[in-house]
Amino acid sequence: MCWFFKRRKKDKNEQKDSIAQEQRKAETKDIEVKREEVKKVETKKQTEQTPEVIKKPEKPEEVKLKDQEKPEKRQAPRAKPKPKTVKYSGKYEVYPEAGNYKFRLKASNGEILAVSFPYSTQKGAISGIETFKRSVKTGVFEVYTDKSNYSQFVLMNSIGARVIIVGEFYNSSAQAESAIDSVKKFYNSEKIDTLEKIADSEVREELVEFEDVEENDKGKYELYNESGGYYLRLKANNAQVLFVSQGYSSKASAKSGLETIKKAIMDNRFTVGRDKQNRYQFNLYSSTYQLILTGETYPAKANCISAINSVRKFAQKAKLVEV
Repeated sequence: MCWFFKRRKKDKNEQKDSIAQEQRKAETKDIEVKREEVKKVETKKQTEQTPEVIKKPEKPEEVKLKDQEKPEKRQAPRAKPKPKTVKYSGKYEVYPEAGNYKFRLKASNGEILAVSFPYSTQKGAISGIETFKRSVKTGVFEVYTDKSNYSQFVLMNSIGARVIIVGEFYNSSAQAESAIDSVKKFYNSEKIDTLEKIADSEVREELVEFEDVEENDKGKYELYNESGGYYLRLKANNAQVLFVSQGYSSKASAKSGLETIKKAIMDNRFTVGRDKQNRYQFNLYSSTYQLILTGETYPAKANCISAINSVRKFAQKAKLVEV
C-alpha cells in the first residue's frame, strides 16, 4: 500500500473521529439542557406542593407581654356637661305715686309683675322691698276671682294675717298662677332704680275727692266661713255685693276687723287703681297705709267711683249678720 493511500485513509479516519466528537458534544449539550428543564419542573412541583407555614398560637404570657409593650389607646370618657344656671335679670323701681312712694318689680322684658302699697317716704319704699322678698320666701300666695271672672294673686305674710302685695288682674286663674311663678323667678334681684316720676300711661293709682253722701241703713254685713277662714261682705239694699274682706282666722278677729274697715271708710281712705288693661278697682287703706280691702273690677273710672260712694252710703249703718 502506498503512502498516499495510507495518508488518505488516515485523514478519513480523523474526519470520522472529529464528526463523532462533535456529535457527542451535541448530545451532551442536549442532555444537560433536558436535565435543566427537568430540574426546573421538579422545583416548580415542589414549590406548589409545599404546605403553608402555620404560625403557632402565642402563649398567654406572650400575649400579655405584647399588650404591655403596646398598650391599647382608649379615648378618655367625656365629661358630663354642667347644668346651665339660669339667671334672671329683673329689677325694682321706686317712684312717687298718689302722694306717696311705691316700688314695683319688673321682669327682664320690662313687664310689671307686682306693685307695692303706698309708703310715706322713699326710704320706707326701699325698706319694703326687703320685706317683700322675705314674704315671697315664707309667705302664702292666694288667687282670687271676682264676680266678673277676673283673677289676681295676693301675697300674705306667713300667718296669713297681713296682705303684703296684690298682683295684676288676669283673664283666668291660670294666668294669675303663671304670674306668681314669674314673681318667684325675679323677686331676688338686687337692682333698685329710683325714679323722680313715671309716665302718665304707667300710673296705676290716684287719689280722689269725694262729695258728701246720705247714709242708708238698708245695707248689711254678712259674716261667713269659707275654706277654713272667716270673711265679711257688704251688700247694698238690692243685694249687690260692694266688697269682700280678706280672710280672718276667727269670728272674733273678723268682728274686730270690721271696726277697722268702718273707720277707714269714714276717713275716706280710698284710692282708685287701674291695671295694665285699663280695668279699675278701689283700694281701702288703714291709717298706716296697710291695705284693708279691694273692690270689684270695673270697666271705667266713673263706675269705680260710683262703687266707692255706694260703700260710703251703706257702710256705717249696715247691720252684721252671720250666715
